[in-house]
Amino acid sequence: MRFLAIAPLLAAASLSGAQTVMSVYNRDTHEPFVLKSVKVESTVVGPIVRTSTLLTYDNPYTKLTEATLNFTMPDAGALSGFAYYYGDEYVPGQLMDKSKAWFIYTAITSRGRDPGIMEQWSPTQYHCQIYPIMGGRDLRIRLYTLDFLKPDGTKLALPKPEVPIAVGYEVKNGDHGKLDWSVRSVDAPSVTYEGDGYSVPRLGESVQAVAQRFSDGRTYVAGIFQTPDLPQGQTRDIKIIDARYEAANQPDAGADVTNQVQHIVDSGAGAVDAANTVFGDPAPNQIKRLKVSYSVDGVQQTASTPENGTMRFRGPDAVPTLEIPDLRDLKTVNVGSNAVAFMGWVPSNRELIAQAGGQKFEFRPQGIAQGSDLARLWAQQMLATGRFSGSREVLDFSLKYGVPSNATALLAVPSTEMKLFREKEVEWQKQEAERRRREREIARQSRGWGGRGGGGGQNWRAGGGGDPEIRVNLTGAQSADARFADGRVVPLTPTNGAGPAGGSGGGTPSSQWGGNFEIPASEPEGTYPVQVEAKMADGSVKKMQWTYQVDRTPPVGKATFAHEGGHTFIEVRSEPKLNEVAVFDEHGKKWTLKEVSPGVYRVQLPNSRHGKKLVVVMKDMAGNKGEITCSWPR
Repeated sequence: MRFLAIAPLLAAASLSGAQTVMSVYNRDTHEPFVLKSVKVESTVVGPIVRTSTLLTYDNPYTKLTEATLNFTMPDAGALSGFAYYYGDEYVPGQLMDKSKAWFIYTAITSRGRDPGIMEQWSPTQYHCQIYPIMGGRDLRIRLYTLDFLKPDGTKLALPKPEVPIAVGYEVKNGDHGKLDWSVRSVDAPSVTYEGDGYSVPRLGESVQAVAQRFSDGRTYVAGIFQTPDLPQGQTRDIKIIDARYEAANQPDAGADVTNQVQHIVDSGAGAVDAANTVFGDPAPNQIKRLKVSYSVDGVQQTASTPENGTMRFRGPDAVPTLEIPDLRDLKTVNVGSNAVAFMGWVPSNRELIAQAGGQKFEFRPQGIAQGSDLARLWAQQMLATGRFSGSREVLDFSLKYGVPSNATALLAVPSTEMKLFREKEVEWQKQEAERRRREREIARQSRGWGGRGGGGGQNWRAGGGGDPEIRVNLTGAQSADARFADGRVVPLTPTNGAGPAGGSGGGTPSSQWGGNFEIPASEPEGTYPVQVEAKMADGSVKKMQWTYQVDRTPPVGKATFAHEGGHTFIEVRSEPKLNEVAVFDEHGKKWTLKEVSPGVYRVQLPNSRHGKKLVVVMKDMAGNKGEITCSWPR
């Protein structure tokens, strides 16, 4: 019998964005898995913290058991890895195409043995399935995450993990048990333990940043910007006017928590968690929110945040818009009442200038060892903002930077299943090849007959090599062949789904016949004849002749810029009727030019430039490609 363990929800913990884990239950019996231990290892690198969390649950079941894990990442953080233990074997997740991962997962499931698979439900929410848990052995899950330290006055505090509330991990008086949390620093000031948390001193007045070179040749920068502190001795006056912890769709179902929120703020906190662990559960089995009216230094405001979210009280000196002109593809995420995390990239590490609130702040990021941490933090924000044109682009980007997305999944396969994994991978590739073949065939069917000129029997104009297609109109044909000057014969087949006249493929004779032929890569440029011979239903033979042209010369052109009505246009002059003319910036942003007159292609560019260089790509109907490199107009 197969069981389902309804699993932990890791939500944002108070003031930190760390993880809060709930208990795991058996689907059929509702008996909980007993949480035995939580081990957290944190490494501070400048303003960044790498965290490895190991959750160990007792597994009393002798039958195969499945675990399901749902968890939420902080807005500024990134998931960098997932693994589980099959008995004593450490099984890390491998990032791959989601459809491929689920294909393999399902194939192994059919044998009664599943790997672990993790997928992304939203930019911050993840879902994991693990089956089977080895009978009588602990369920152990490891998560690897990246996050930012949290500004706390003159310090940067580590996100504090909370001990899960779970059977076997809660003492009699209701207090949480202690977790095993170890912290060290690399390329950062020494970590200090104060009270019940860790912190490092803030270096610099407003900006602390690190730079790391990635395998793509770029240097990625990530850091924290914080508005200058209030004058010494001056504090922000926060008054809570009204606060309710209520059902999101039924405000009357809730509780007045004004005094509780004011007490939290008076204790020095700049934020409040919207969670049952803070306010109880005034509306069971309903999704709730925290809604607050408050004033900061006399300025009245209102705000709300969903259950398990964090509300930060922003005053008149809250973080203004942050700009770092030389940091490319800049992304920012609020991490405090007056602080933001930022990430972007530069060709090489150097002095940078941050601009905010009319002030300039010069800083040079601290270089750290080459790796992928900062690139992943940046890539996570790029994926979250959704600037990609399609799922294929998302997939390629996700795989390049090792960050899960809605197009990828992490698949963890025990070594005993690796052989099957490889076999299924080959099978999956065959299925993908067949799917692409069908897509190409559908595309062929949708193309117009007769080419651009409207006449003739071929649906293309010229080829540079490869596998072009013959398509001819032969109403009433029983069979047809294409005969080439070099002696080759290519049989043609009906392409509209009907059978030949008088045949077994249906009562309607086909009028459309086609077939593919090969143009040798060494075949010289020129025009070549092809003769089509068709056997008709009445026994006669119909002959028709056409030609194809081999074109291997890439198009050439010249690019100029024009300024009209406050807008900038790029204009390219080349040969007419090109298949595509497009311009790309240094970040891969694409603009497609339209042919406004024979041989003249044009498109409007944005007023804000994206880098220094532009590349114009021209493709003709034969697939030949020419390029022009130019600079953004001044």
